[in-house]
Amino acid sequence: MVRRVQPRSKPRRRVQSPLSGINWSELGAAYRAFLSDPAAGILHILAAGRHSQWQRWVEQRLSRQASHLAYRTIAVDLDALVQLPPDTLGGAYARHMIRYGFDPEIFMTDEVNSEWLRQRIAISHDIYHIFTGFDASPIGEFGVAAYTLVQYRDLLNVFVLSFVPLSLTNPLWTVPLLRALVRGFRMGVRGRAAIAYPPELNWEKPLAIVRQELGLRKFF
Repeated sequence: MVRRVQPRSKPRRRVQSPLSGINWSELGAAYRAFLSDPAAGILHILAAGRHSQWQRWVEQRLSRQASHLAYRTIAVDLDALVQLPPDTLGGAYARHMIRYGFDPEIFMTDEVNSEWLRQRIAISHDIYHIFTGFDASPIGEFGVAAYTLVQYRDLLNVFVLSFVPLSLTNPLWTVPLLRALVRGFRMGVRGRAAIAYPPELNWEKPLAIVRQELGLRKFF
């Protein structure tokens, strides 16, 4: 009599939830702070997701896109950049930062500065305002968040866009906000990978050419 030997089943690979590792107390602090102090809210949401499976996946994906920029960081000298013509990437960026009183290093921490990709992500937000043409008004911030969410697929921009329903209750914002969201999402889908574009090598380049290289020229 031949005894059949049952083949051993392969152990199932455990798939980790993208929510694994999220710091829920920091997430709660982010929601409590954001409306009164957006910068503080963003710092909390960055802390909430820093060690999550979701953020690990985002960083692995973006590091592949920007592999040619590995271990290089973006240096910003606003005093030098503001000397460039206003229709260049660097000139437009410096004027944007000075106009709104923004600090390029506001979201920098020692941990971020020690990681080239995290430093590049942190400093790129205001550069994306220049790529996309959105200003720093609340509606403009939602437009950039829509663009960046499509590009990054990250927790931070999901968090920012979670305030859209509340913002739509303002009748003065409804139409322009929806337009900004649609435009931001379309730019994110049709544009090339923004994280792979090195602004530090293109500060002096005309903004029209930068947008063309990013696949965004058709929106202007």
